[in-house]
Amino acid sequence: MRMRIIDAAIEETGEKGIKFTMNDLAKRLGVSKRTLYENFSSKESLIDAIVERFFSTMKEKEKAILEDESLDTLGKLKAIAMILPNDPKLMYMSKFYEMKQYYPKQWMKVEKWLNEWEPEVELIEEGIKSGKLRKVNPIVFRKIIIESMMALVERSFLMKNDMTFKEALQDMVDIILYGLVVDEK
Repeated sequence: MRMRIIDAAIEETGEKGIKFTMNDLAKRLGVSKRTLYENFSSKESLIDAIVERFFSTMKEKEKAILEDESLDTLGKLKAIAMILPNDPKLMYMSKFYEMKQYYPKQWMKVEKWLNEWEPEVELIEEGIKSGKLRKVNPIVFRKIIIESMMALVERSFLMKNDMTFKEALQDMVDIILYGLVVDEK
C-alpha cells in the first residue's frame, strides 16, 4: 500500500504540484485519509518517501547507464543528464523547486543529494584520461549542470519560451558538452 500511495502522490505532484492535499490523494486512490495516515504519519513524511523514491530511481537508472558498454563517455554524460525527462514519473519531480518554499527540510535533502552526485565527476575524469574530453574541473562542471537543470525546471521560463523541460534540457546539455564554437578544422 505504501508504494501505491507514493506513486499516487507523485502523480498528484505532477498535476497539482507539491501543494496537493491529502484529500486529493485519498480521492485518487479511492481510500480514506485514515488509510493514508496509517501509512504515513504526515504529509511531510510522505514527501520524504517521495524524495527517497526519486533518489533510488535515479541511482538505478544511473547504474544502468554507467554499465552500458555501448555508450562512450559523452554518451553516458548525455544519458545521465537526460534521465529526468525520459521517465514520466521522474519528470513530475521537476516540480521539486516548489519544495524549497513549502518543505524546506526535504528541499535540503534534495540539495545535499545534488551536491554529492558523483557520476559526472567520474565520467569527466575518465574522459580526460582517455583524451576524449579536454581538461576541466569536474566539480565546476557538475555545479554548472545542476544549477542549469534547476533553473530550467522553473515553469515560468519554460512557458515564456514555449519549451518543454526535455527540449530545454537537451539544448542545455548540447551547449555544455559541445560548446558554442564550431570546429573549424
